[in-house]
Amino acid sequence: MAERKGERIYVRNEAGELVPLMEKRFDKEDHLQKLLAEHPELLEGTQINPDKPRRWILITREQGIAFTDDAAARWSLDVLVIDQDATPTLVEVKRGDNSQLRREVVGQMLDYAAHAHLVSVDKMSETFMKQPNAYERLCKLLDDPEPNVDQFWEDVAENFKDRTLRLLFVADAIPDELAHIVEFLNEKMPDIQVLAVEIKQFPGETTQTLVPRVIGRLAKSRARSASGGSTRRQLTQDLLLEELPNDDVRAAAIRILNMAEEYSTDVHLEWGAASVAIRAISADGGRNTIALIYRPSAGGREQHFVFGGWHSGLTGELRTFLDKWVNQIGSYEFTELISTGRWGVSYDDAVANIDLLADRLRTALTEIPKLSNDG
Repeated sequence: MAERKGERIYVRNEAGELVPLMEKRFDKEDHLQKLLAEHPELLEGTQINPDKPRRWILITREQGIAFTDDAAARWSLDVLVIDQDATPTLVEVKRGDNSQLRREVVGQMLDYAAHAHLVSVDKMSETFMKQPNAYERLCKLLDDPEPNVDQFWEDVAENFKDRTLRLLFVADAIPDELAHIVEFLNEKMPDIQVLAVEIKQFPGETTQTLVPRVIGRLAKSRARSASGGSTRRQLTQDLLLEELPNDDVRAAAIRILNMAEEYSTDVHLEWGAASVAIRAISADGGRNTIALIYRPSAGGREQHFVFGGWHSGLTGELRTFLDKWVNQIGSYEFTELISTGRWGVSYDDAVANIDLLADRLRTALTEIPKLSNDG
């Protein structure tokens, strides 16, 4: 293949002179991959959706994807990011002169998408939340000083399970063949947005100018994905109770929900697509997730009553109480650790132990309104 002539852009300096910058290919794919990991905003969320620009958090580089439930990772995705609507975005990075960029990478990406439902979001979320400033990054992503972290990760799990994804092919030059394939897939795959992002670099003496361009965004795609992701039916109490497997489980759920209603001045219920979260309001006005009830299909999980939550942003007396409270729940033999600070209970075990669970929940609803994050 003949060497492509680089483009040129001009920068006007303080003296009014035009300084030409010549386009230069990335020396290695890893350089571009690392750059995206450090600056995911280069994926140009505004071009992807001008009406509701996408924001991103980096989950990881080299995300493993398995072929079956019980198998080790078979593939390694270059970069995994997630947007503010909990849409997993799979990013494959190549240099523009890599011959795989024409066809092989498309098959590779479709393999990732086909098996994305096998990704363990519980492990992923726990690893992410242990990173420095993870809670603050989620606050910024969700534009919320007190985000419902549990609901966000459950939405991520639902999107992986349903294969509601975004696939991005990234290179310093997108060949026409790939652009045509991307446009076709994006038009014909209703639950998966497929795009290419071309990122050109123009090095200067002391600077690096980067120019991203999104390719393959169609009118049909915009109409289908006005939010940039999926839209699922939000749960209500009636819908949740209707989906529960039997009357005993419904009675257990009603008892928990009625208790939340009893403490309504100090409780906020948040209904998502997969669950209802019970969030106790502390003395400083903060909303703290203490329990969730999930619909049967949520994320393929078996533990549909969850006690505890992501409290990594808390300190002081409130954090001390919640840690002790969660650890006590974890001491019961019928609970199972889902991730740090979150214990799951199956529908059957919740029915068999509803008196104990209701008593523990009442303790939290009684004490949390007396405590503050900085106390």
